[in-house]
Amino acid sequence: MSNSFIVNFVGKASPATIKHLSAITHENGGKWLISKVNFIEDQVAAVIKVELPKANTQIVKDAFMANEDLVVQFMDTDSTAHDKEEIFNLRLDANDRAGVVNEITQVLDGQGIRILDMDCQRVFIAGGGGGGVSSSLFTANLAIQLPVEVSIEDVTKELEALSEDTKVILTT
Repeated sequence: MSNSFIVNFVGKASPATIKHLSAITHENGGKWLISKVNFIEDQVAAVIKVELPKANTQIVKDAFMANEDLVVQFMDTDSTAHDKEEIFNLRLDANDRAGVVNEITQVLDGQGIRILDMDCQRVFIAGGGGGGVSSSLFTANLAIQLPVEVSIEDVTKELEALSEDTKVILTT
C-alpha cells in the first residue's frame, strides 16, 4: 500500500542536501512526483510531493526532519487516483510570448504526462482606446493523459504558475 504526502521546507541547504533527501526517498521505494526547489545563495525553499510504501513513510519524514537548518512541514494528500485511461481536456490562455509552447511541454513532460492533442492559436489584438498598445493572446487546447499518481489539480496549478496571466480551464 502506498502513501503520498507533500513536504515543504525552507532554510539553509545545498544541492547536496536535496540529492541526499532524494536518495533516501528512492532507497525506501519512493519517488518525488512533483518538486519545486528554489535556491537563493545557500537558502532553499521547496515543495515536494512524495509517494512511497506506507511502511517507509516515517523513515523518509525523519530524514527530512533530521536537517537542523531546515524548517519542515508535512501534509498528507489524497491518494485516490484517477483512471489511467482517463483523458483530460484543458484550455490554457495567456499573453503570447516567446517560448510559451516549450514551457508548457516541459511542465507536462516533466511529470510524465502524455499529450494526445495540442492545438495552439495566437490572436493579435490591435491597440485601441487611449493606450494604443497592441498585444497577442495565446490559447492552447490540450487533450492529455496523466500518470495515475499525478492529479489534474496539480497539473493545472503548475501550468498556471508559468506566468501571472496564465489561466487554465478544465473543459469537457
